[in-house]
Amino acid sequence: MPVSAPEPRSPLVQALKPGRHGAVGARQVTLRAYRRSLVQLQARKGRAADLATAVRQGLGLALPPPGRAETSPTLAAIWIQPSAWLLCAPYLAEGDLARSVRAAVGSAGAVVDQTHGKSVLRLSGPTARAVLETGCRIDLHPRAFAPGQAAATPVGHIDCILRQLDNAPSYELIVASTLAEAFVDWLLHAAAAYGCEVLPPD
Repeated sequence: MPVSAPEPRSPLVQALKPGRHGAVGARQVTLRAYRRSLVQLQARKGRAADLATAVRQGLGLALPPPGRAETSPTLAAIWIQPSAWLLCAPYLAEGDLARSVRAAVGSAGAVVDQTHGKSVLRLSGPTARAVLETGCRIDLHPRAFAPGQAAATPVGHIDCILRQLDNAPSYELIVASTLAEAFVDWLLHAAAAYGCEVLPPD
């Protein structure tokens, strides 16, 4: 009888326990881990236009230009480097997003499943920007960084894909799973002065 191997567990299962952290009183930020399917998509040489067409027709999404992210009801695409994007969707089954992307893009792009290689967090609340600014090298002021914008940048000395989701403000933070625990430690320390509530994972 075949035996199923257990799915890998996120390092955040132990590192990110629900509850209050830091200053007491009204919470200023919330932090939550999200289980997501992640795929890195790279255009093959000379096929960038073909890839954009394939993604638009097969997945219903436009590949964004540098510094931007595009979303559909079920999928987000984040520009991460020339001719490369990170695609993110709610986790449904092992390898589901990678299979659907490969089917859509065919030979126009290279697809690498990053679901277990990266961890996804969301920081939200009136002082979320101030928390990130203590360790982020880019200008997060609304005049320079707004909903729909994204950047690959160190945050707390850890490489991060940072995307602003709304004006709350809320930020999506994607880091290597091997560094996720250290990143959470930094975030909680940075948020302690404001008060942070860790929410159950989604």
